[in-house]
Amino acid sequence: MRGERLKVRGQRPKIGSRAGFHCLLFTVYCSLLFLSSCAGGKPISTSLYNGEKIRIAVLKGVKESKIGGGAHLSLVKLGKSGGITVNDSIIAESSVTFLPDNGVIYLNGRPFRGKIDVIKDGNGLLVVNELPLEFYVAGLINHEISSKWPIEAVKAQAVIARTYALYQKKKRGKGLYHMEATVTDQVYAGSTAEDDRSLYAVKETVGEVVTYDGEPALTVYHSNGGGMTEDPQNVWGKDYPYLKQVESPFDKDAPNFFWTLNISPQAVEAALKNVGYQVSGVQDITPLYTTNSGRVAKIRVRHGSGELEMSGEELRKTIGYDKLKSTMFTVEMVDGLFVFSGKGSGHGVGLSQWGAKGMAEKGYSYAEILKHFYPGTRIERIY
Repeated sequence: MRGERLKVRGQRPKIGSRAGFHCLLFTVYCSLLFLSSCAGGKPISTSLYNGEKIRIAVLKGVKESKIGGGAHLSLVKLGKSGGITVNDSIIAESSVTFLPDNGVIYLNGRPFRGKIDVIKDGNGLLVVNELPLEFYVAGLINHEISSKWPIEAVKAQAVIARTYALYQKKKRGKGLYHMEATVTDQVYAGSTAEDDRSLYAVKETVGEVVTYDGEPALTVYHSNGGGMTEDPQNVWGKDYPYLKQVESPFDKDAPNFFWTLNISPQAVEAALKNVGYQVSGVQDITPLYTTNSGRVAKIRVRHGSGELEMSGEELRKTIGYDKLKSTMFTVEMVDGLFVFSGKGSGHGVGLSQWGAKGMAEKGYSYAEILKHFYPGTRIERIY
């Protein structure tokens, strides 16, 4: 990152000047031994501060954010002149760093561990949270599953979340951030969702990753495999030796294992047009090819001006992942509506979270769960 950089820390501001921009400097005194947890104020071992740091894009393209600690909040904006302003004073050309007060910093009312970087990015601001990897994992668990699930399933989630983060850090290491805080990567919203069980699962597996040939594996996962996971070749056109179809029999115990979507031809047409397809009067949707796991790999959409073909995943993305929950479906026309009847949720590749929960309930350890969903891998502790 180039240009001026402001570091903001702690309580009392001092105003200065540097390269024509104002800088604010705060001082903070933090214990290196223990910091209190947002989830109840209990001491946390320093082991969670060791190891890797990770950079998460929390907000992208925003015009302003409120950042600070305690009663000291700053309004950060992209100024009219193009610089970054803090409380209406231009203080940096390209980036500003906010450091935590007592281990925590607030972004728009949410607590985050580590530091916050605000970076000018085109016509908006990119807000990045840099923090210890272990706390990142603890903060995301309750956004991906429930920490109240059997603890072996929670440990499995901790290991694959950590592994996925390290895989992406290696892949994107020279960028402004390593991952996004959404379903694009892993859902993360600061330390609000930390609790005793998520922290326990992280501490019990600290530094452990899933490896293949000595490197972190791409430990993708999904909510529910519909009874059978999918080969990534059928979803993304890429092959990974440790991501293969495996049975996931406990998926059926999930409350939303079966699902139905009723959608009008007009709504399908609008969705297709919204992503750039030239269609007129959608008449029929026909699966053309189904994979060994029972997922629709390719479909044909017939409309008034002709027909088009697309992958099942592309149709999911077009209609909406929250509506068309998986590609393990059948479709028919009933009373003027397309009726999709399916099971499972997500892309189907890698670990099924509900499948892992079921395995844990049957007494499988987190290591056994991971070896089932990622065959040929090892679990190694790297720090």
